[in-house]
Amino acid sequence: MKNGYRSLSLKHAALVSLLSILFFSVLFIIMQSCVGSSFCAWLAAYSDPSNAFSQLDISYDSRIFLQPLQYILQAFLSLFPFFHTGNHAAIFLTILFSALTSGMIIIAAQYAGLRVEIGWIMAALYLFNPIVVRSTLSASGVSIPIFFITFIFVYLITWQNYRFWLALVWIGLGAALVVLAQFSTLFFLILPVFTALVIAYREKPHNVYYTENALWILLTPLLYVFFVRFFFGYALEGDLFAFSQFENSPLQTEIIKQAFDLPVLPRIALFVRENITFLWLSNPVFILFSVATIITAAIKRKIFPVIYTLIIWLPILSPRSGRQSGVYDPLWFTANLLVLSSFLMVVISAQLWKKNRWVFLAPSLLLLAVYTSLQWASLR
Repeated sequence: MKNGYRSLSLKHAALVSLLSILFFSVLFIIMQSCVGSSFCAWLAAYSDPSNAFSQLDISYDSRIFLQPLQYILQAFLSLFPFFHTGNHAAIFLTILFSALTSGMIIIAAQYAGLRVEIGWIMAALYLFNPIVVRSTLSASGVSIPIFFITFIFVYLITWQNYRFWLALVWIGLGAALVVLAQFSTLFFLILPVFTALVIAYREKPHNVYYTENALWILLTPLLYVFFVRFFFGYALEGDLFAFSQFENSPLQTEIIKQAFDLPVLPRIALFVRENITFLWLSNPVFILFSVATIITAAIKRKIFPVIYTLIIWLPILSPRSGRQSGVYDPLWFTANLLVLSSFLMVVISAQLWKKNRWVFLAPSLLLLAVYTSLQWASLR
């Protein structure tokens, strides 16, 4: 039964991913050719020819092992003549991973026990969000780390609900690749890995080897990535951390920088207030869903929804916590992750409603649809 359920979700995820690729490809073609309408002008406004990834010119040599993931993938694509023109490699990768993320929304919904129709509605709302459209058509590449964050989250839910050992392998692989894509996400991984180990311990509390095996299954891909990067850094540059030279470290907001000069408690208060204000102004729906999840979990005395909420919040806050080590603009990264996280919060909350789930899902989906419409309206 479990295998059949898993197979069903993968079929729907594959279909929605293919449709997403078609959707973004059509929009990209329209953006390249149409003129005269306000919609075409809006599309063209976000096609940034100065994008660092669009202008990537990397020698295909041993240094590739020190590069972030998007550089590595674009270097491999450069082996094909089609990707030698313009920003084809960057746009292809961004479209591909945006589409894969929509497929992961389907899987998340079904593994959380929601009907497949709910997954389709959430995937459609995600794809039609103007922030997602903007970042995808501009070849920003932010969909790459966002996809792997979603990947880790989905298979953590899978591990909790179904105890598929293969889910631990996917969590470990996703962790390795998200760090390779955006190094600042290393801080985010602490809680998901710890949560997976806690679930393993709760399953077999008297078998220590059970938890030890879970630990090594999770950490092996991540350790392998670090070993490869350290090895090539020392072999090629004489510096174990040579890969960090290829990643930007842009300063964050003035308020965050000022916070580091304050004592601990005022610093925390300023950091929390600034981030909550920023997130509320950026995506109030996400804040509302987060609060609703925590309150509902407290009423029903469930701890895992609160942990999952923290897991979602960590990658949103970490790029704004001083300096970011990574290749993606923090504002682009945060804005897109907020869109996705709103849907993940719905998935988390829905698991708490065993009966009368529609009482929660109907207004939640309606709110997401209204907010997406308002975002589009604000662009005109």
